[in-house]
Amino acid sequence: MPSSTARRRQRPLGRERKSAFTSSGRKASDDDKVASAKGNVGDSSNSSDSSESPSSRSKRCPPTYRPVLTIDWRAEICRLVDVTTQVSDEDLFKAIERTSQNLKELDSLRSKVTKKLGPPRGQIIYSVRCHAARGRTWLYLEQPWAVEEGPDVHLRGSKPINNFDLFLERNKEIAFIVYKDYECCGDLPPEINKSKIELGLDIDASTFVVGEQIQLISADLKLALRNLASEAFEGIPHPFLDEKENPTIEHPYMFLFHRRKEAEEVTMKQSQDAQRHLDVFFKYIFSCMSEEWTTVDQFLAEKRISAKYIDYLFVSRFNRVASVYIKRLTFQVPNRIVIMKRKDMDIAKIKAYVLQNWLQRPFRRSSTVTAPVYSWKFDGKFHKYFSSLSIEDLPSAIESFLITDMPVYPIEFASQEIVSALRKRGNMFWKCRERHYVSYSGKTDNATQISMDSRFMIDIATYKQMHRNQGNETEQQFQLPDGEELPVRYLSEQSPMLGDNFFLCLPTSIAGFNMQTKEWITLNVHYIEDVVWNTEAFEFLVIDQETKNMIQAVVTNQLRASQNADLIRGKGNGLFILLHGGPGTGKTLTAESVAEIAKKPLYRVTCGDIGTSAQDVENYLEIVLHLGKTWGCVVLLDEADVFLQQRSLHNLERNALVSVFLRVLEYYDGILILTSNRVGIFDEAFKSRIQLSLRYKSLERSQRLQIWINFLKRLEQLEDKSRDIERSVDEKDGTALGYGININEIRDRVEELADESMNGRQIRNTISTARQLAMYQRKKLGYEHIQAVIREANKFDEYLIELNKGYSADEIQRDKRER
Repeated sequence: MPSSTARRRQRPLGRERKSAFTSSGRKASDDDKVASAKGNVGDSSNSSDSSESPSSRSKRCPPTYRPVLTIDWRAEICRLVDVTTQVSDEDLFKAIERTSQNLKELDSLRSKVTKKLGPPRGQIIYSVRCHAARGRTWLYLEQPWAVEEGPDVHLRGSKPINNFDLFLERNKEIAFIVYKDYECCGDLPPEINKSKIELGLDIDASTFVVGEQIQLISADLKLALRNLASEAFEGIPHPFLDEKENPTIEHPYMFLFHRRKEAEEVTMKQSQDAQRHLDVFFKYIFSCMSEEWTTVDQFLAEKRISAKYIDYLFVSRFNRVASVYIKRLTFQVPNRIVIMKRKDMDIAKIKAYVLQNWLQRPFRRSSTVTAPVYSWKFDGKFHKYFSSLSIEDLPSAIESFLITDMPVYPIEFASQEIVSALRKRGNMFWKCRERHYVSYSGKTDNATQISMDSRFMIDIATYKQMHRNQGNETEQQFQLPDGEELPVRYLSEQSPMLGDNFFLCLPTSIAGFNMQTKEWITLNVHYIEDVVWNTEAFEFLVIDQETKNMIQAVVTNQLRASQNADLIRGKGNGLFILLHGGPGTGKTLTAESVAEIAKKPLYRVTCGDIGTSAQDVENYLEIVLHLGKTWGCVVLLDEADVFLQQRSLHNLERNALVSVFLRVLEYYDGILILTSNRVGIFDEAFKSRIQLSLRYKSLERSQRLQIWINFLKRLEQLEDKSRDIERSVDEKDGTALGYGININEIRDRVEELADESMNGRQIRNTISTARQLAMYQRKKLGYEHIQAVIREANKFDEYLIELNKGYSADEIQRDKRER
């Protein structure tokens, strides 16, 4: 065989030299030369063509010149036979011979008549990726073994597959290929340490396995699986959705684990040829996975799992029906719900998510596991919010544990209490998508502030409007990712058919306006309830029945008014009620009762809230009355004496304050209640703006008796309501109501209590103080405790009368013409 140097030697450019050898390889003889000469000469056509006439020379095309090309034929041959250019000449010739032999065999196979194939089968191929060889991969038909190469552990194998296409051509009965993926010469698996290598101990090559996957080869198997998937794997992600030429299936074949029974049933309905392909496919998977799947089945039956098998818990599903409201119609719309619950977490903070896909790992052998999920956010519209939940801090890395001890687990394993709480919370949040007045009985975002049965107004549109100029905090709070949006048409429905995927995964908190503290607070939706209007409060109000009828009439008529009688549009449509009288006569209770019977929020305003400068008063009142109109509130301006005083020439600041107050109220068309105990100093301009003025006199004995009876009824109701609670509490600790109430004893002496000259607020304070005294003494609340508190209060009242030379506070105010 000629040397590579001879093969690479190129002929010089220009006229070719005639060879001294014939095509047969022998040296040309004299006879051959003569024959050649005769042939050239005796060819008439050649001679005629070779003669050049003047005309022919003029028509001859000009000579063309081609650039000189230098080609590295050795490099081209190396590329053709798939070897590196650094290969030796000997190895190069071997590769050429091997490639030539493969081509001949391929031509032979193609030329032959296709013979009948054997039964379909699967083929296991061992794929070894070597990091030392820059990630190059080798394929073997037999399992590789480990050898030591310096500091690394290398894998070698026998029966390599050098030409994969040719391998498939020779084995056309292969329906699918199982790839056992290995990696070597990289980071050592945790099962192997350097001491094992240094001691020369045998190393199991199976510890270098990093994965397994199946590649579908046979067109018949692909078709059979697609037909089967449309029934058996409906509603769960599976690889047969893709229209890839050779789809791959990742171990441990989750979709088949969760639909084994359905797959077997649907297989029986297929054609015989499809069944042959499906049987060999499922036989392999069931044979290699049966032991693991049996273990998982036992764990799930006991509602337990181990860290090794947590992937089996999280099943990402999709639903054709659920995609009705999705703009981009795709089959992979998951509906598997998981909940996140840390140890000792309050049920109000438990959150639910929709699983999007199977569990994810950033790289092979990674202990970090995340669940791709989405939930819903609300900024006036509902948006999907995509995120990942990290599944970490498992109870044990080896032993099995309860599924509910995991920080994230499927809702199927959650208690009915948690599921009901999530569903109730979702329904309440749906109510709060629009302006909604609610009652709140839980902790707020301020840990030191506990709000029991407080009233809040939830109005996201107003919240965003009031905070739009307060920096980026609000913008960041409502900044949402570009997720799918719930169609607007659903927002007008009271009970849309959106399912648990929506309602269970709504936010856990929402901003609400505290009607008492006048501030926006983040509320936990779990503690939000619909307002239960206390319409009985108006019935318990101790005033004349005629006065009650008057109040109820003007409130009801104002609520139903649809036309304005004033000539100027938007002017004079408000309802202004003035309640004046001494302290504790029922003015504030009347205002609160009016809000209850009108079923409207009560917006209470005090002088401390408004301020004293004209500009501050104007700005604050505009905000208050704007909210009052927007939310339909009953606005209560308690102790309004400062803003209603008579104007004079000597106090310009007060004049400005009163003028501002009058101007702001001029165009308010809601319900405004003013209370005062110094009505004698009112400016005359207010009198014409007040639609109803009610005077509250000092309580008479009959009124005091009724107030005592009302309070006793309230205490008796609380006693009955909490009797079961009291039984479960240790007697030495008492309860919220102390150690009980001796109702019969107090009721027998109620006539004596009514003789005491007290107002309503003093009666309430007396009962509260008496309850504290009884709790301190570890006794039931009785008449003796109430009488003890009254005696102490009378000492103070007697001192004040003595100080005022025998005049009561009410008499002094009337003498000043202020009441």
